[in-house]
Amino acid sequence: MNTQNNKIQKSKIIIIFLVMVFILAGGSLLAATRYRDEVVAPALMFFFALCFSAIAALSRKNQWAILPAGLFATIGLVVTHGILILQSEATGDFYRFQVLIPKMEIPVSRSEVTGLTFMLLLAATFLGFAILSKKHWWAIIPTGTFASIGLVIALENLIPHEEYPQIQGMLTWGFYTWALFLGLATTFGILWLLRKTLPTNWTKYPAVGFLAMAVLSIIEGARFSEYWLVTTLLVTGVTLLLAVLTGKKPATGQLVPRINA
Repeated sequence: MNTQNNKIQKSKIIIIFLVMVFILAGGSLLAATRYRDEVVAPALMFFFALCFSAIAALSRKNQWAILPAGLFATIGLVVTHGILILQSEATGDFYRFQVLIPKMEIPVSRSEVTGLTFMLLLAATFLGFAILSKKHWWAIIPTGTFASIGLVIALENLIPHEEYPQIQGMLTWGFYTWALFLGLATTFGILWLLRKTLPTNWTKYPAVGFLAMAVLSIIEGARFSEYWLVTTLLVTGVTLLLAVLTGKKPATGQLVPRINA
């Protein structure tokens, strides 16, 4: 019985694969008549995204396929963004929309869109994966990481501020470095709040560590680029010491939270 079901499932995968090949091939040829050969790269990305999406839809055991599907879809959307939103002839820093109405121009800063879109789409991919099952709780970490980077990109472009001086030979941290660390602290803090149903009691330590880094980056300001390594080592050492001193093993008979899908 299982062998027959496996054959049926494999047949469905092959049929879906062929259908998507024909659809994307036709769509690519149709789009190429207007956008030339530039559509080949995003078409390939969407093709792979649809393939992995079909694999994920066939069985709950294939939920892992959601991640590569989201990754390929994200790359495809970012590449498509560069095709549909043409670069302005007036300045190299703005785009203009020329999709539905060729004469309509909406100036959009290039730096405000591409990086932010890429990070938020990746965050959405991992968030969706985490929502599907409690066993995917770890996906909240990359979700918060990409969302935090996206927040920094948005703040850098939307809120005016003075740039920190660049020190030759040193890694330069931006004005909103604290927002990155605060976002990471929030991510691990959310996981810690779910400790009653998930094995995430340990996340309080990185949450405290990143919160300390956020505070110290604000205090040090422009000098954080000089002392970031020392600051990171000190915070890491204190956090590990805190974990050793406050960590408790489960008492006899106490059960660790069991995760159900």
